[in-house]
Amino acid sequence: MFLLSTPNCYAQKTQKINFKGQVLDIRTKEALPGAVVSLPQYSIFATTDLDGFFLLRDVPAGKTTINIRYVGMLPITEELVVQDQQGKIKKYEMYEENFSLKEVTVVATNNKTGASTSSSISRSAIDHLQATSLGDILELLPGHLSSNPTLNSPSRATLRQIQSDELNSMGTSIVFNGAPISNNANLQIGNTAKEGSLNTGFASSAGSGLDLREISVDNIESVDVIRGIPSVEYGDMTSGVIIINPKAGVYPFQVKMKINPTLTQASIGKGFQIGKKGGNLSVDFDYAKSLSDERRPYQGFQRFTSNILYSKTIGENLFTTTGFGFYSDLDATKLDPSDAQYQRERRAENLGFKFNTNIVWNQTSDFFKFIKLNVSANYARQKGYNQEIKGNFGYMVTSAMQDGTITSNRKEDIFDSTGQQITNASKLDPTALTNILPYEFLTKMTTYGNPLNVFTKLSANFFKEIGGVKNRIVAGIDWKMDVNFGKGKVFDPLMPPSSGLRMRPYSDIPALNQLSAYVEDNITTEIANREFMLQLGVRADAIQPGRKENRTVISPRFNVSYEVIPEIMTLKGGWGITAKAPPLMFLYPDKAYFDYVNYDNLGATGVVDDQKLSIITTKVYDTVSQKLKIAKNTKSEIGADFRFGQTSLSVTGYNEILKNGYTFGRNFNTFHQFELVKYKTLNNRPGTYPELGVDKISNVILGYNTPMNDKVNKNQGIEFDFSSGQIATIRTQFVFNGAWMRSRSYSTAYSFYQKNPDSDGNYKDIGIYEAGDGTEYKRFSTNLRIIHNIPKISFLISLSIQTIWHDSQSYLGIENKTPIGYISAKDLSMHMLQPGDAINPDWQKQILENREIVDRYSPLWLFNLRLTKELKRFGGFAFFVNNLFMYTPLEESKRSPGTYKTRNPEQFFGAEVWLKF
Repeated sequence: MFLLSTPNCYAQKTQKINFKGQVLDIRTKEALPGAVVSLPQYSIFATTDLDGFFLLRDVPAGKTTINIRYVGMLPITEELVVQDQQGKIKKYEMYEENFSLKEVTVVATNNKTGASTSSSISRSAIDHLQATSLGDILELLPGHLSSNPTLNSPSRATLRQIQSDELNSMGTSIVFNGAPISNNANLQIGNTAKEGSLNTGFASSAGSGLDLREISVDNIESVDVIRGIPSVEYGDMTSGVIIINPKAGVYPFQVKMKINPTLTQASIGKGFQIGKKGGNLSVDFDYAKSLSDERRPYQGFQRFTSNILYSKTIGENLFTTTGFGFYSDLDATKLDPSDAQYQRERRAENLGFKFNTNIVWNQTSDFFKFIKLNVSANYARQKGYNQEIKGNFGYMVTSAMQDGTITSNRKEDIFDSTGQQITNASKLDPTALTNILPYEFLTKMTTYGNPLNVFTKLSANFFKEIGGVKNRIVAGIDWKMDVNFGKGKVFDPLMPPSSGLRMRPYSDIPALNQLSAYVEDNITTEIANREFMLQLGVRADAIQPGRKENRTVISPRFNVSYEVIPEIMTLKGGWGITAKAPPLMFLYPDKAYFDYVNYDNLGATGVVDDQKLSIITTKVYDTVSQKLKIAKNTKSEIGADFRFGQTSLSVTGYNEILKNGYTFGRNFNTFHQFELVKYKTLNNRPGTYPELGVDKISNVILGYNTPMNDKVNKNQGIEFDFSSGQIATIRTQFVFNGAWMRSRSYSTAYSFYQKNPDSDGNYKDIGIYEAGDGTEYKRFSTNLRIIHNIPKISFLISLSIQTIWHDSQSYLGIENKTPIGYISAKDLSMHMLQPGDAINPDWQKQILENREIVDRYSPLWLFNLRLTKELKRFGGFAFFVNNLFMYTPLEESKRSPGTYKTRNPEQFFGAEVWLKF
């Protein structure tokens, strides 16, 4: 690192100064106790005392940047020239963050140069947007599209990718009060071994990122979204980081009400000061109820959240914040009276508790600045429920869980005509039960999950200036543990919801442990009298240390910027590797169970109850992948920032390649073959099962799904963000941002095609197809926001004009029309074809001709209007209309003529009222 490579003999002694100041409310001139004052460049900070005073010790003389934060107040970020104060105290006066200011920020703003590309979203922006959950505010980012706020389906974060998928969402880390919220132990999933999908029938975010509906925004002070190369402090992610800064401190009692055609929401909150030296306590509650359709009250979502955050300064050097949270949500499709035929019902219930504490010990050392400890724990009780009437069955099921178990519907062992024993359950799996299903029955399954996530991080900050080079060093270690104590899928094993499904307690699954260490140097110096900044770090993650499935990944990262024209033009760039550990479902997947019928006379003519017989063989396979790798994303970007007075422009080009993405799929090792003995009736015997003889022996070929690393996501694009600043003469600001994006997602694994067995039960060869199947999306979109405010009456109105100039989707791998080989049905041997080899029709899958057609859509415009009016300091109201001109064109698909797509969301409106006391 730069610090270590700079010889001490060139060190120059820099004068150190104790800088003293006071923070006041500009309106009342009252002191603001508990304000956080920091000099980020030096890792120096302090909090104000009861009289608003602060003291920053041993600050190097010269130019730097000072930040001042206080809940409910407009943050101060300004240049500071540190010099001898000669007994004077610098006063800082803060404005209340409201709509009576001359300039109000209601859009996402770019971060300073020298660090990763990120955006900050303030409390005013959240209020003006009238967001109902964390997912709503992401539309303020360049390239993101506007949508109507809803809580009726799981919401997932998507960064720098056109279409949301599990991998991008899984790789987005949500950090609350300094600690990541993990979804690694969420096991509310379906039968991945047989079906290869995560579908559960009820709402679930397992296998992807956190469901953003669970996070209310009313108790949030600000949100930072890192889209570029994050600091090495952040791990277990690939896409980016969303940092939530909760309200902490003293603020008025506030009541909020939101309403729109599908949602009713209410929240209350207040920040207290507990005596003069007792610290501050923030308390917030939120309730929301959403219906997908007011005419269908049995389909909806409910959420209740509460957060308590305590903050205190102990002496001059110790600072702590401790939070407790509770959330409960229900996403349900209740029994519809008109659905008497199927009686379908779905429910997803989540109840969780959160604990988080931060302890910061400030130092006055010349080198060692502060040490920080973060401890958090999240525990949830998850309950997913499905019920549905299944029909057209009438066959036998078994609960056998041992490979090779042969069961029947009768209590006694079954023998063939030669005296050879057929069934073996009494010895191999004595607990196995069987049942002959009726032709119509009601299935019920409940999935119980109790995930526990624990996170601990210890970090230290250092600063040293050598030879005019300023080094702010961050080093730390963290430990993360994810485990699930739930009962898993619970159902009547004799009335299973699907074939091949078995129960498995989640408490039998080992915990996922991650141990990490990192170090980073943030370097600032001048080259040719222009500022040069470099953030250089490396992170090491040990996943499941001490176990046979342990993996280690090294993630180097850097960001750099150089001021080409002072205070006008800065060039920036970055490169780095980010990595995401596989969640529990991929490390320890369910086994694959297959049940095959050896004999069945349940539907035979003339067979009475005491003669009925069904025999089933159960095959069991372990689906764990010993070769599972760690998903890694290689991120790079380059850009430029321009500023002319209050006018600014930022342009960033990025390229991201994520490899080893997690999926469930098949490979050459997941196909198996076994001999299934089929029996026939030789003679019906009164009062007992028939006399049986061997009919034939079939070679059965089966395949299951296993965790794989075959997914690749490639995201490229150019983002831009322009702000005119407020034009004073018309009190209007113009913000114009957008992005050209290309997202490619494809598989690096072979695909397979197998026809069904013929009428005699003979299996066909399996066709092998080349890798590369996937999709490509391209989009160029812009958003012009015209923001006009009238400070005298605390009124702000904004018009958003969203334009999609280009929107297309095409398939990848369209050249994979013919097989490149086959797996023999005789012995599962693999044979690759050579040029000129004949292709067996059994290997050839159907290829739709229209796959080669690119679906392109015409340019599209969307107008959204928002207004906010404050009533002095007692409250206010807000209103929005999405799709102001009700423009919802239908456009025909070029790939599928006759199929039409509604391009815009329907017109939607909502209102919000709040009161302050």
